Amino acid sequence: MSVAIYVRVSTLEQAESGYSIGEQTEKLKSYCKIKDWDIAKIYTDPGYSGSSLDRPAIQALISDCKAGFFDAVLVYKLDRLSRSQKDTLYLIEDVFNANNIHFMSLSENFDTSTPFGKAMIGLLSVFAQLEREQIKERMQMGKLGRAKAGKISAWANVPFGYVKNKDTYDIDPLRSGIVKRIYKDYLSGKSITRIMQDLNQEGHIGKDALWSYRTVRQVLDNETYTGRTKYRGQVFNGLHKSIITKDDWDEVQRLLKIRQLDQAKKSNNPRPFQARYMLSGLLKCAYCGSTLAIAKSHTKDGPLWRYVCPSHNVRKYRNGGSAAHYRIAPINCKFKFKYMSELESAVIHEVKKIALNPSAVISSQDDQPEIDKAAIKAQLKKIKRQQDKLVDLYLLSDDLDVDQLHKRADQLKEQAAALRAQLKPSDKNLESFKKTVKDAKEIEKLDYEHQKTIVKMLIDHVNVGNDGINIFWKI
Repeated sequence: MSVAIYVRVSTLEQAESGYSIGEQTEKLKSYCKIKDWDIAKIYTDPGYSGSSLDRPAIQALISDCKAGFFDAVLVYKLDRLSRSQKDTLYLIEDVFNANNIHFMSLSENFDTSTPFGKAMIGLLSVFAQLEREQIKERMQMGKLGRAKAGKISAWANVPFGYVKNKDTYDIDPLRSGIVKRIYKDYLSGKSITRIMQDLNQEGHIGKDALWSYRTVRQVLDNETYTGRTKYRGQVFNGLHKSIITKDDWDEVQRLLKIRQLDQAKKSNNPRPFQARYMLSGLLKCAYCGSTLAIAKSHTKDGPLWRYVCPSHNVRKYRNGGSAAHYRIAPINCKFKFKYMSELESAVIHEVKKIALNPSAVISSQDDQPEIDKAAIKAQLKKIKRQQDKLVDLYLLSDDLDVDQLHKRADQLKEQAAALRAQLKPSDKNLESFKKTVKDAKEIEKLDYEHQKTIVKMLIDHVNVGNDGINIFWKI
């Protein structure tokens, strides 16, 4: 009798005794020798799961069965053929039996040429699938247990801003600063497209490829930055440290939805964004630091808009709403409220003043974000080492692609230049500020949309107290 041998191991089983490809093959060949059977061919599927028939060797076996190349198929164990009841019965009934080919299993000691063997095949295939379902359930429970313990589950795709360290992430000082900047820029009113363009113009520091709309959006969407892990819709506290506060992440998610809906109404394109109000996201409480929220009063003359501190009246905002998302402890802040029209007029007045004398405000700006010089210097050293390696490759290799070498060298040079620019004072922001100020000389005569654009370009944030405002400019 001519016999085809089929052997399979999954990655999980390769190290288990009795299941290796070599051991299965030797035992089956010895059995054929004892039975005086001729071995037509040995079909091998190393590292393939038995949960489906998407395996190269099993597909070749099926094709050769239909061609009648042998009389029987021999496996070491039934689950080597398949762990799926449906697939097992398909192979036996629609492939083997349909082509008058016997199926035999060495470990279970039966074949389909007997009624008892046919009955046992059906029973054993049921138990094979049961075992597979139990393995799947144990794996899912294991993943859930890891998530509950705060351990990471994404080993390959480490979020930008982190580096993998065993079962958790460590913060990368340089890249985490870029993540913070992306969130800060978005909360200040910048669009995702604008953030992407700014990062790429600066040499996409910390990233080998250009930033795209999608990659910036993924950073804004990733809950990992809040120090949490997510598995199958459930969120757990992670072992890793947060880069972004939970409040900032929640606010970004709220803004993402609002801006997408607003833009969809305009052009069915969810990407561009225009803030609804001139001072949206710019106003900060001078007492507690909360972002002021918009509120509406109903009067006989129509709605009256005002800005309130969400930490002022906790009872009023305890049930949620847009204001509740901005709340910062401690609660019951002493800030009262300011009418929107009053604040917008005050800001327009200040913009008009600096348009006439921009130098007066430049020297007063001491609230600029600090640069992590240590992280930048460490990254510069890393780039220097990479540049040295390129030189070594050039000197030692005979078949190196010189064009690729030059391309990589240019990339490293651009990244280093962008980093060095951050270590020394730059007039770039100042020049951009002065250019924008020129457009604001007659800001009171512009329409609301133009006023709003200029304000967003000039102002970083505005501290608002009961007695007045203090503007911090983007210089």
